[in-house]
Amino acid sequence: MRKTTATRSREVHPQSVQAETGATPAGVNRRQYPALAERSSPERVRRALRLAGMRPLPFPPPRARIDLTGKRILITGASSGIGEAASEKLAAHGATVIVVARREHLLTAVVNRITAGGGEAIAMPTNLADLDAIDALVSSVGQVDILINNAGRSIRRPLLESLDRWHDVERTIALNYYAPLRLIRGIAPGMVERGDGHIINISSWRVMPESSPFFGIYNASKAALSAVSRVIDNELADFGVESTTIYYPLVATPMIAPTRAYDGLAALSADEAADWIVTAAQTRPLRIMPRKMFPLRALDLVSPRLLNGVMKRSTPRTKRATGER
Repeated sequence: MRKTTATRSREVHPQSVQAETGATPAGVNRRQYPALAERSSPERVRRALRLAGMRPLPFPPPRARIDLTGKRILITGASSGIGEAASEKLAAHGATVIVVARREHLLTAVVNRITAGGGEAIAMPTNLADLDAIDALVSSVGQVDILINNAGRSIRRPLLESLDRWHDVERTIALNYYAPLRLIRGIAPGMVERGDGHIINISSWRVMPESSPFFGIYNASKAALSAVSRVIDNELADFGVESTTIYYPLVATPMIAPTRAYDGLAALSADEAADWIVTAAQTRPLRIMPRKMFPLRALDLVSPRLLNGVMKRSTPRTKRATGER
């Protein structure tokens, strides 16, 4: 029976926290080394701790790493951010990467960089908000060994204001939920027929606490995708088709740029986030999630209203914004 909770990632040691923050090592005289003392300010330490909480626990992998050489990997939202970085990393591991997004010129640039480095990549410009366009993509793409549903739309707005802007609700659910489902509908049967396949769905850490203010619509769309992701693994694993859900913390990508509340906050880089996708493709864990989700889940079980208060206090209150990747 295969393990379903394990994952593998870099463990954060005290030395790495020091490197990220410039924190003064124990025993250093702060008067003698004022520059070091300045770099070890409480805010820098808090930032390092937040970053440490964003990284996944260093569980051992559930299996030997899978060789990605020759695998055909379709990844959406590949024109920028996490998808762009992951595409280049997967190609470096020998995969043929099928990059999908709306902006053809950016996809072409990604493909050119990959091929210049000796990798293989194919650009498939597609508007994922158009279900007919997704069907056309599936018909023309051929075999897909790994599907990565990375494209997404973020919406940060109080719930009642979101409901008054119904077009934003529809756009968010269309891109975050309907588009992945349509791709799964078209690609999963071929995986079942071949007896092997992997579907990686990108979600958010905010799905687990459930109560994040201003993210009601976004969370609902990602929670729906996360639920389907678990069911895929439960129903199709016997046929060799497995799923992984990645619950990202805040990642510094173009998608979050319109939201001023995120300015200066600790966040993973797109490059770090892309490493999670590579790990998922190589080891097929059931999920990858940041460390901070574990205590939040425990608190939710014991005292959900207390968790509500924690989430309310920890969510910056500024202008609403939307963004896509």
